[in-house]
Amino acid sequence: MRVLFLGGTGPVGLAACRQAISRGYEVTVAHTGQHEPPNDVAVEHIHADRELLLAADGPIARVRPHAIVDSRTTASNAKALLDCARRAGTRRLVVVSSTDVYEYFVVGSGHEKAGGRAVLPAQTLPITEDAPLREAPYPWATPGHDNAAMERALAASRLDESIAVLRPGMIYGPGAAGREWTLVSRIRAGIRRLELPDGGAQFFARSAVERVGRAVIAAIEKAPAGWWPVNVVDPYGWTYAGLAGEIARVLDWKWEPVVVPWDAAAHPFKIQSPYFCSDRRLREVLGVTEPDPAAALVDTVAWLWKHGAEHYPDQFEKSEATHRGPESTRQPKK
Repeated sequence: MRVLFLGGTGPVGLAACRQAISRGYEVTVAHTGQHEPPNDVAVEHIHADRELLLAADGPIARVRPHAIVDSRTTASNAKALLDCARRAGTRRLVVVSSTDVYEYFVVGSGHEKAGGRAVLPAQTLPITEDAPLREAPYPWATPGHDNAAMERALAASRLDESIAVLRPGMIYGPGAAGREWTLVSRIRAGIRRLELPDGGAQFFARSAVERVGRAVIAAIEKAPAGWWPVNVVDPYGWTYAGLAGEIARVLDWKWEPVVVPWDAAAHPFKIQSPYFCSDRRLREVLGVTEPDPAAALVDTVAWLWKHGAEHYPDQFEKSEATHRGPESTRQPKK
C-alpha cells in the first residue's frame, strides 16, 4: 500500500505516519520542507509547494499512491486535489476536516458579534454526521480556510471511488495542546485562582491526536465507498471545570475556583452550549477505540510540563509576571 501525505509534518500527520509505518505501508510525505518530520518517522520526502505537487505533471501523479491523506484542503484547492487524485489513479482520499462544520457549532459559541447566533441550539445531542452543516463562515476560521465550504467543494465533484472526511473535535496531545497549556502554564506559574465562567459547566468535543492518527489509517482500510464523513472524537470528556480539575489532579495541584459571569471570563474552551458528537461510526465502522482520554490527557500534561513553554512562549507570559499569588512559589509535584 502506497500512502501519500500532503503536509504530514504536523501532530496529526506525524501520528498517522507512525501508524502507517507500523503497518508496513510505503509512506511518502509531500511538503514544502519548512518543517521536517523527526528521525523516527522514516519516510520518502517530496519538497515542493502545493501548486506544483498537485500539477498535472507534478510528483504526486508520478508516485501514483493508492491513498492520499490531506489535512490542509480548502475550498479553493479542492478541485486541484481531486484532479490530481484522478490522474494518479488514487483509490482512496482521506481529508481531515473538523467538527466545526456543523451548524450547531456557531450556536452559542460566545462569538455572536463575529458571526455566531443566539444561544438557542435546536440540534439534538450527540451530534451525528447527518446533522446540518454551516452555511455561514465559521467565526474563528482563518481567512480562506473554512471546513464547511471545503467539504461542499469536495462533495460537488467526488472521486468515483471514495472520499473519507474525518471531523475531529478539539485536538490535544503532544505537540497539539495549546488550549490545555493555558491551564498547565498557570500551574507552572503558581497561579491558584481559576475563573470558571458560569461555573465551568461548558462541555466540548475533544480528540486525542493519536485517535485522529489511528482514524486516518482506519479510514484508508475500512471506510465505505463514496462520500463518507466520520466524527473523530473521544468517547467521553470533561466539562471545562472538570478538565481543569483533572489536570490539577495529575499535577497534584489545588485551584482556588471563582465563579464568574460568562462575559467576564477568558478561557480557551469558550463554548457556551454543550457541544459533543457521536463517535458511533468511529467505533463501529472504523474500529477506533484508543487511546483512553484519561491516559491521553496524562501524556499531554507530561509533555506540556516539559515542552509547553518552548512551544507556546507567548501564552500567559504576562500572567506569570503579574498574577502570582502569595502561594506561587509552591510548585506542584510531577
